Amino acid sequence: MSILSSIENKIIVESFTDKETGAGVKFVVVDYKYPFCKKNNIRRIEFQNGESYLYSSVYLSEKRDFQPMYPCAQRMIDCFFDKSGVDDALVLGCAGCTFPRFLINRYADCEVTGVEYSSQIIEIAKKYFITDKMKSRFEIVNDDAFMYIKEVPERRFDLVFVDIFVAEKIHSSIFSESFISDLYRICGENSMAVFNLFGVGEGKAQRFVESLDVPFDNMYVIEDYRKFFLALTKCKDISRTERFEKKITHYADIRFKK
Repeated sequence: MSILSSIENKIIVESFTDKETGAGVKFVVVDYKYPFCKKNNIRRIEFQNGESYLYSSVYLSEKRDFQPMYPCAQRMIDCFFDKSGVDDALVLGCAGCTFPRFLINRYADCEVTGVEYSSQIIEIAKKYFITDKMKSRFEIVNDDAFMYIKEVPERRFDLVFVDIFVAEKIHSSIFSESFISDLYRICGENSMAVFNLFGVGEGKAQRFVESLDVPFDNMYVIEDYRKFFLALTKCKDISRTERFEKKITHYADIRFKK
């Protein structure tokens, strides 16, 4: 047993089975408290399916901008938007609302819309993860993400974060050209769409980007400790693109660019 595991205090808050997605997986809401590092207390939704162990987690302290999940994706957004900030963001797939929490804590004027398929997950999020600070600038919608972006007015969002999974499997439809085209339509000028590619290898991600014929100005496969993200940008400002590429290489590797 490690020193850390011997001192952490794991508290099970609630358990439930999500029946709406068809995954039939048992989820647990858990608090982890570390006596010697109180500011890092963490709340998670987690589950284990065979050999797969997955979770979505947030720092309980609202003083923390960067959240424990997806540090690379958070850096990508910081590097691209720099001082301009994010005004309107869309998060497809919310779970523990890690990304909405980051955006609201990080960007003072950011309004966030979250889309979540499972009404049960939404109730859990409202109960345990959406704070009073978030409520005034965060709307969570119970809808199918693919239908939502087809119907939402065009060129609205500065940022779209795509985090759509069924249990531990990424939703394959995010790789369709129709989905990418819908994203392009709703992304505004100088915008970015970021995909969490957990479980997708570098080769598959690269082949997908190579096959795309959609008018995003730049497409990147970015790696951070064997975790891959896809970034699509709409930006005609070459100097801004160059600044982004230079900055992100301090935190992660650009594995492929188109």
